[in-house]
Amino acid sequence: MSYDATQVQWDAPVPAVVRQLQMPALIIGILGAVLAIVAAVLDFRQFLHAYLFAFTFWNGVTLGAMVLLMIQYLTGGGWGILGRRTMEAAVRNIWLMALFFLPILAGVLLNKLYIWTDTARVEADHHLHQKATYLNIPFFLGRLVFYFTVWIVWAYFLSRWSLEQDQSGDKKLAQKLRNLSGPGLLVMAITMTFSNIDWLMSLEPYWFSSMYPLINMVGNLLSAVCFTVAFVALMSDMPPFKGLIASKHFRDFGNLMLAFTMLWTYTSLSQFLITYSGNLPEETPWYLNRLNGGWGYVAASLLVGHFMLPFAVLLQRQVKDPGKPLIYVGAFIIFMRMVDLFWWIKPTYDAGHGFHAVEHLSHFSLTWMDIVTPLAIGGIWVWFYLRNLQQRPLIPRHDPNMKEAFAHGGH
Repeated sequence: MSYDATQVQWDAPVPAVVRQLQMPALIIGILGAVLAIVAAVLDFRQFLHAYLFAFTFWNGVTLGAMVLLMIQYLTGGGWGILGRRTMEAAVRNIWLMALFFLPILAGVLLNKLYIWTDTARVEADHHLHQKATYLNIPFFLGRLVFYFTVWIVWAYFLSRWSLEQDQSGDKKLAQKLRNLSGPGLLVMAITMTFSNIDWLMSLEPYWFSSMYPLINMVGNLLSAVCFTVAFVALMSDMPPFKGLIASKHFRDFGNLMLAFTMLWTYTSLSQFLITYSGNLPEETPWYLNRLNGGWGYVAASLLVGHFMLPFAVLLQRQVKDPGKPLIYVGAFIIFMRMVDLFWWIKPTYDAGHGFHAVEHLSHFSLTWMDIVTPLAIGGIWVWFYLRNLQQRPLIPRHDPNMKEAFAHGGH
């Protein structure tokens, strides 16, 4: 069947099954926020530990969607056009993540989150003193402003030009979006790398790894892909997707999930092997704290749940062809992404810091704050996401690759 634009219900609203998720998300977000405020009053330091984990995950979904969107603009093809609006809806939440950073900023200013903010400790510690040129509050704040300024500017133009293209059909806008996406990927690589160093790796400033930011960036992309696929699959048998999206689209999305799963495994294993073979006193405590005291079971669950199971399932074509099973696969991977970040961040606060951290091994702990804060941020994030999704047609009608997207499914 040849491409026929009249067959597509371009102005079809977001399906009710998706709209109905908005109010529960808001309720969860508000209740979670109330409990998070209670947590902050009871124990502000413990609250910040949980909050950083929650913020890191949801910010990662937002940034991962932005990178995925720019990859789609650059590569073209029909694989990602039908998921573009779901990516854009996530990208437009970047301003929300800037607001969500405020509690972390308070923790930095009040010396409740990072040991390098303690001036007396820095002066007394030779290793911290050597890194004070980079790890100091004024420079940290400057970089923070730079990161969010860049992200918000890129998100603004990606969103604005996409809307203008949808309204006018001007083919020049497609080229402008590609021109923006090329340098945008480089800018995102740089800013995401240094933000990971600032917000996560500096939790243990004695330790360092060149693979660490890359692992988290790959994880962000994986989270964004899973989130996109889940919503596209949920709406696949309803207008405007009905009759347009086909099993081949889901095979492409499933293969993308598989590729990022394998890349996450490769980078994670590489970091572990480099650290193990080096056996340096400033590096090994990071893993010792995460392989003992009950954390080893979490590490084993990541090996099984973040790699082995998704790898085995996503190899099966029958899982990817119908599309619907990818909802559950994506949801499971997203859960394991949260477990991974929890495993990264939580042991930091339960163990000593420095070269002799091995003497104070962390012990596994899970508090109610660790559950409440992701729900608080996530509920509000999803509410705004669904609101964004309803503000534009679900399919970019005037994209020059729309014909290819239609034909990609065999139509």
